[in-house]
Amino acid sequence: MAEVTIRPITYDDTEDIIRWRNSDFVRSRFIDQTLFTKESHEKWLKNFVETGKAAQFIILFNDKSVGSVYLRDIDYDKKSAEYGIFIGEESARGNGVGTKSAALILQYAFEELKLEKIFLRVYKDNTGAVKSYIKAGFKDNGRSERVNANGESREVIFMELEKKDFEKR
Repeated sequence: MAEVTIRPITYDDTEDIIRWRNSDFVRSRFIDQTLFTKESHEKWLKNFVETGKAAQFIILFNDKSVGSVYLRDIDYDKKSAEYGIFIGEESARGNGVGTKSAALILQYAFEELKLEKIFLRVYKDNTGAVKSYIKAGFKDNGRSERVNANGESREVIFMELEKKDFEKR
């Protein structure tokens, strides 16, 4: 059985994050497809992770760094945040790593950060991600929007998970 754990991100992870996030596979699944640089990633760490506006973790699959899972736009007043994940190492995809990572960060969000709702945005045609999110407990909230991604119009759906529903799982 493969072991999945998460650990807080550090500046030492910058090279892996840039490589993963800039890969065609990962980037094509993000709404914001801007290429990452060392400077932009370190600015993110300084302005968002270090200030508590985001909580970002490295995913370990059998003790090897394979991707990242995070909460962004953490709003402690509304008790909500946006969820995000990417599996950068191809060898880790399709092994349940995403679902297990989601469970770990959701537990952190609800128990440690005392949040009440986690939401996400995903391309409707990214069926693998949608299935993983459903397995993790997220539900389509019926909202969607169209975005322009590299000259192509794509539908983005919104999904969410409330603490009370997570606790029932």
